[in-house]
Amino acid sequence: MSLSCQFAVTAWDLSSPAALTDLPQQAKRAEAMGFEGFWLPEHHFQGGASLSAPLILLAACASATETIDLATTSLLLPIRQAIALAEETATLDLIANGRLILGLGRGFDDQLFEVFGIDPKQKRKRFKHTLEAMMHAWQGGQLLEGTDATLSPRPIQEPHPRLWIAAFGPLALKQAAAFQCPYLASPMETLSQLQTNRQIYTEALGELGFEPPATTPIMRTIFITDDDKKAKAIVERAGPAASDEPPSNSPVWVGPRSFIIDRINEYQESLGMNYLIARGRIPGVEVEEQLDSHEALLALENA
Repeated sequence: MSLSCQFAVTAWDLSSPAALTDLPQQAKRAEAMGFEGFWLPEHHFQGGASLSAPLILLAACASATETIDLATTSLLLPIRQAIALAEETATLDLIANGRLILGLGRGFDDQLFEVFGIDPKQKRKRFKHTLEAMMHAWQGGQLLEGTDATLSPRPIQEPHPRLWIAAFGPLALKQAAAFQCPYLASPMETLSQLQTNRQIYTEALGELGFEPPATTPIMRTIFITDDDKKAKAIVERAGPAASDEPPSNSPVWVGPRSFIIDRINEYQESLGMNYLIARGRIPGVEVEEQLDSHEALLALENA
């Protein structure tokens, strides 16, 4: 059986500042394993190894890799200045030779906005204005009326780096549709929630006269094991969002290869998924165990 789906992976160790220095090696290993993309989140003020500067870390990963796409799961636009960010991401796309994917988000923690001096009620408006300004800059638009100021360097990708938008509610889904971007769902939403959101998103595209984007990405926590006892313990540690749901509806996929294949087939049939991002960092699972599971996932392509 051949699964018509690309496989990507998130960083599997973000446990300490020392682990952050190892991210280029994680990206290099993910590339050697055969993953299509290596994804980093953005989060702030969480202690330990808060991943507050994903673009800097991806630049380091670019220097250690050659073919794997490098991506952010949710680069927070409302807390950034549009032209400065357009410059940084264009430079990163240049360094990575066109391998950048920008997953973009709004943020949800009021404390984050307070620290950055942003009114959380303005986050959706700021997201829209920031992204519009970045797209204008990436495409060579005039940055200041009456001058010849334009972005330099421009991104390798044209008209701009690939853009995916994190969207968890109706307004965010409609905003993603308005930008004609694939939407990246919460990794903790159930299959039934994803089906509802997909319908909202698809209807919004249709109302605007847009065709669905070619890529339908989904992020799931995945661990492949034949040990039923271990699988049950992992699901319980994942919390109520996973353990209170039937396995077929849960956002956490834990079980034997046949179970994972069934989930992939179901998501392809019901959602049109063709890009699967495998999350690791599961409590109680050692790094090498997670990597063995990732290897088993990749082997499913030719199972």
